[in-house]
Amino acid sequence: MKKTLLLFFILFAVGTMLSFAQTVSIKTFGVTPRDVSKDTVEHYFDRAYNSLLNVGKETKVFLQGSSSVALSGATWNFSTKPAGSIATFGAVKNLDTSNQLVTFIPDVAGTYVIEFGNAGDVALITINAAVYWGVEGGPVSCKTCHQNVINNLPDVYNTWINTGHASDTKKAFDGELSSHFRVSCMPCHSTGYDPAAVNDGFDDFPFVFPTVFQPGMYDSLTVLYPEAMGRANIQCEACHGPGSNHLSAIDQSKIDMSVSAEVCNYCHDASGTHHVIGDQWKHSGHDATEFDGRGFHGGHAVGAFVISADRNGCSPCHSGSGFIQWIKEGRPVDALGLPAATTIRPPATNISCATCHDPHDATNTHQLRSVESSLGDGTLITEELYGTGTTCMTCHRSRRYAKTYASNTANQSAHYGAHHGPQADMLVGKNAPDYGIEFPTSPHGVAGGNACVDCHMVGEKTDENGNPLPFGGHTFNMNDAEGIDHVEACEPCHGNVGSSFKDKKYYINGNADLDGNGVAQGLQLEVHGLMENLGGLLPHDAAGNVSITNSNADSIALTPEIMRAGYVYFWIEEDRSFGIHNPAFTVALLKAAIEEMGGTVDVEFEDNNLPSSFSLNQNYPNPFNPSTTISFNLPVQAKIKVIIYDALGTQLEVIADDVKSAGTHNVTWNAKNYASGIYFYKLEADNFVQVRKMILMK
Repeated sequence: MKKTLLLFFILFAVGTMLSFAQTVSIKTFGVTPRDVSKDTVEHYFDRAYNSLLNVGKETKVFLQGSSSVALSGATWNFSTKPAGSIATFGAVKNLDTSNQLVTFIPDVAGTYVIEFGNAGDVALITINAAVYWGVEGGPVSCKTCHQNVINNLPDVYNTWINTGHASDTKKAFDGELSSHFRVSCMPCHSTGYDPAAVNDGFDDFPFVFPTVFQPGMYDSLTVLYPEAMGRANIQCEACHGPGSNHLSAIDQSKIDMSVSAEVCNYCHDASGTHHVIGDQWKHSGHDATEFDGRGFHGGHAVGAFVISADRNGCSPCHSGSGFIQWIKEGRPVDALGLPAATTIRPPATNISCATCHDPHDATNTHQLRSVESSLGDGTLITEELYGTGTTCMTCHRSRRYAKTYASNTANQSAHYGAHHGPQADMLVGKNAPDYGIEFPTSPHGVAGGNACVDCHMVGEKTDENGNPLPFGGHTFNMNDAEGIDHVEACEPCHGNVGSSFKDKKYYINGNADLDGNGVAQGLQLEVHGLMENLGGLLPHDAAGNVSITNSNADSIALTPEIMRAGYVYFWIEEDRSFGIHNPAFTVALLKAAIEEMGGTVDVEFEDNNLPSSFSLNQNYPNPFNPSTTISFNLPVQAKIKVIIYDALGTQLEVIADDVKSAGTHNVTWNAKNYASGIYFYKLEADNFVQVRKMILMK
């Protein structure tokens, strides 16, 4: 018996020690020019570093060592160095008790293997140092293997050559880019530029910056300074590291293919007010969502949900590298047209610049990996309707076909609902549970022509003091971490909405008290009130949270009515705009769910009876840029046409030509290919004709 007990305690002790065993890791640590400019006291970050494993000789490399337990006597060593190297480690900087930084400068081209250790556990990282050749230079060049398809390598060069990276420096010298272009721009408009390093980069060769920008200047400079100009523009090596050790070898980090934002931020997060995208991106997800009590700390930069990318079906949207792989494999979809698992699942990364923008291809606007897709009910998400917002909507949509999913009690689950981030369905006003009615919808999805982008990326990049703003732009935030709302996004269409989104009321038949509590408040507060009303009618877990499971603490048997109402509840909660994305649709959904559950909602919508006469309504918005919605009423089924004319009466487009049933119908006109001015639109329905005027203002 004693032996049995002793064995038990030994096994328990060993298991306990294993469960608390540390994990040690090492990775590169990117430093942007803005980071350097901010470090005015300690000056630890004194040189920028793009976080690549393949670097120019004499680049200052920053490394981060981490442990799952507190560091105690952590060590840094070179396991391998090239012959002749006398490289040493710089000062150590502790970020916190479990993470520290160290620097070193590779003084000789070759392979460096660095070891980080703590309490007996070690981790290794390999850094390659080389010199720059230029895309056209060296015994061989990038073009040798990457122009045209060779040995299954993709043809990257012939698409890259049409990007701004490949041509902006030429345009600048030829007077086509900006009069503000100056010598201080060259570190980012060339390849290998590092004044503190001798690495055969642009600045290691003779070059005199011109005093005049004019056509032919770039070619003249190329004749005068061939070595430097062979490294002009943002070439392959600027993002993949120098290629002198590559020569078809990719082992030991001799070329790098990183989608880390720090690669882009090496230039796109420079000090000053012009290049602030990197700083803004770092704030993505740092906003304040107060209604649900949880707040929100996720977003593209933080990567709070990247852990979900460890599962195949999640990888295309929860991993930046997973999304890129999904594009490469032809965008596989499931039965509902939603992103499906890829054959290859790369290690998960955050959603970074290269996730949405293809650095090698300028075919699409802003080099976006634009994806036309569809919602779970088949509603198409097209560039014609939603512009650049289609890229966002590819992932920010429900994972369900709500009509069938939300009526089936077998779908009960702790994860029940539309899934996280179902904003596209809400914005479009489609793919709702089956309540037997067509819900009204607001035009936010098409009003500006680019859906999500029109509001989440609008506005100035910096404040009056030149500081990057924590909302709008590439933060994608509609408020900052302190809860200050980005109301400027609404003002072009709605005028002054006050200092907070919660101040803006939404009226239905003159009534703004949508939750019936006797107080007319802003839309978001009213929707929150309706959510509380609906939540009170649904089953809960032991903590008081809505729970659509058979094991709910209220012991309520699930029914199709509960399933539909629960779907509405979680959908609106995960949408997180609390009505802003689609006011009419959100309120109508809540009204339908509450009433089917036996509750009451005092607000009444407009009479949805059939129109009593033909009529053509004023387009919305008006003025518009570049899309607008045109609605018309039909008292009976009719053959209709909606025709667009310019100010001279010349017919431009027929945007609808079909037989329509009695009711109110909407069509959208995208005027992206037309100039600002006055236009006319005409409805022809049987013997009825009506014309209205609209204004395109770009």
